[in-house]
Amino acid sequence: MLKLLLILGFLNLEFFITIRAQDPLDCFQLEDSECPNSNVTFRLYNSNEPFGLLIDADTIEGLTLQSSDPLKVIIHGYNSSHSGTPNLELVPQFLQIPNISIISVDYSNLVPDPCYTQSVHNAHVVGRCIGYFLFPILNSNATVTEKLHLIGFGLGAHVASFAANYLSDLGLKVPHITALDPAKPLYVTTDLAERLDPSDADFIDVIHTDIFIYGLMQPVGHVDFFPNKGVVQPNCGPIDDIDTHHCYHVRAVEYYAESISSSEVFWAFRCRDLYGFIVGECEPNNDVEQMGYFVRETARGNYFLMTNGKPPYCKGKDFSNLDRTLYGETYLGDALVSKLKELGPSLRVLTTDIRK
Repeated sequence: MLKLLLILGFLNLEFFITIRAQDPLDCFQLEDSECPNSNVTFRLYNSNEPFGLLIDADTIEGLTLQSSDPLKVIIHGYNSSHSGTPNLELVPQFLQIPNISIISVDYSNLVPDPCYTQSVHNAHVVGRCIGYFLFPILNSNATVTEKLHLIGFGLGAHVASFAANYLSDLGLKVPHITALDPAKPLYVTTDLAERLDPSDADFIDVIHTDIFIYGLMQPVGHVDFFPNKGVVQPNCGPIDDIDTHHCYHVRAVEYYAESISSSEVFWAFRCRDLYGFIVGECEPNNDVEQMGYFVRETARGNYFLMTNGKPPYCKGKDFSNLDRTLYGETYLGDALVSKLKELGPSLRVLTTDIRK
């Protein structure tokens, strides 16, 4: 199976990508940024359309939205589709909520494995086409705009950013983006036009579950949650197998899906940053927020929590047995962890700021 080998640079945490030999004809990047685009399709889910209605992106045919209904737009990531993660986990949970509309975006033709570099390029066009699709819906109904919520996983978190920026240029500010383990490779940049950042929406909540390989380590939202340090997620497989990190990556979606209908709450306590949590600068305190669907839009800062090893993952306000170690928990190996430890307090900057 084709894999991405992601190598962490000691000095600046940039990632380089080595892709096994591939037929260049299998990969392409869009040169035409015009929308609508046949490679970007949309499906509507609600109580009347539980199996999804394919929408004509040019005429918005068949799309009926109640102005009082929340509108969730789910954006998948690299090497997925409308029938894969995160739609597979989130759509059934959302359909349990009365009076909700869900739009699932499919751009699978533009992000196939092993074409990651081209996928990153295509992500800008996908974001533009999502904005193009949403604008007439939102422009005709301000109430729908107020209830708009973009949810992106991995690469899709940055696509949500690009869609929000397109709408902002047209005078419509997106109120809420949820980023589920936003992708790291080729997104470690200070150029805010090239990645997710807090200016993209009125409120952005982020869940980090694989900060060493697939996901960004640094905070990029108004509130960032780091379950299990964001380093390792339980019962995902052996740490010497890079495929285990894909499980870590997807776990952000599974936590979010559980939070939609769970009677328990993923409570997390505040710490200055990841470095502060690892070195024990902070202990559980009364400054708590709930991670997931019911996060407060006034939440700000970095929050930490542990989870159970299997569903239900939520532990409520149980902050006992906090795991702060990095040794023996990452595919990158303990030698790298030791190198990071040698940086001492200077590591704090690398865990809080994205640098070119």
